[in-house]
Amino acid sequence: MKNKKITSVAALLIASLSAVQAVTITDWDFDIVGAVAAPDNNPASSAGTGVANALGMNNSYNNTNSISAPDVLASSGASTGTGSYGWRVRGAGASPNSGNGWSTQAPIGTQGAEFDASTLGFNSIQISFDIDTTAQAERNLQLEYTLDGSTWQNATLTLAGSLGTLANNSSSANTVTGSYDKLGSGWNNGITASLTGITGANDDASFGIRIVNASTGADDVNVSGAALNNTSGNWRYDNVLISGVADVPEPTTLALTGLGLAGLIACRKRS
Repeated sequence: MKNKKITSVAALLIASLSAVQAVTITDWDFDIVGAVAAPDNNPASSAGTGVANALGMNNSYNNTNSISAPDVLASSGASTGTGSYGWRVRGAGASPNSGNGWSTQAPIGTQGAEFDASTLGFNSIQISFDIDTTAQAERNLQLEYTLDGSTWQNATLTLAGSLGTLANNSSSANTVTGSYDKLGSGWNNGITASLTGITGANDDASFGIRIVNASTGADDVNVSGAALNNTSGNWRYDNVLISGVADVPEPTTLALTGLGLAGLIACRKRS
């Protein structure tokens, strides 16, 4: 009977330790904000502290003039359910040579959005997000991360989302080397990457991610696989989540662990 008690207490201790799990560090949930008129280049985070920036929409590609003009608009279908809003990243300009911002002439990894958030106090960093694509939106997406705020590296995606397909490039100079996502048309929910193996991402005040174009030139196609028309199409972001495991367990976890240890010691003394 005493051995059974010790076993039970040990099981409680294991359960207490396993309760340590990833929590939100910073989140951008545009459903909470609602509609915001352009230009909304730096939307605030909905949880935690972070900075978001639209990338590459100010340009003169394809003999057009584009200025960065993101906004937030209703775009139902994200992982949070009906009534979703998305941060629409695109450019705008004056006719007749107005630019949409997105272009096959843009270098790899230069168009999309950046999200910066300190991971001080956290380890085992995880990334997830939803992307809504219009019919003429770019298909190929890559996730990048930085550990110093200036040098960017391609991340290995673990889930392509509800409509996407994971791909890996090792041959074409017009697509990022390594992991990228071939998006489907509509909300690609739950695109995920685990950075648990990137120890430099832990406790990093300069941490950030970029969700950007993975291709350029002839590889830069729309979601149906046809050539990008360079005049329309955009990505809409929602539920951009940076999460991690706290370096110091939550008080409830510590309390449960302490209770388990105390019980185990008591059982051993009685035996």
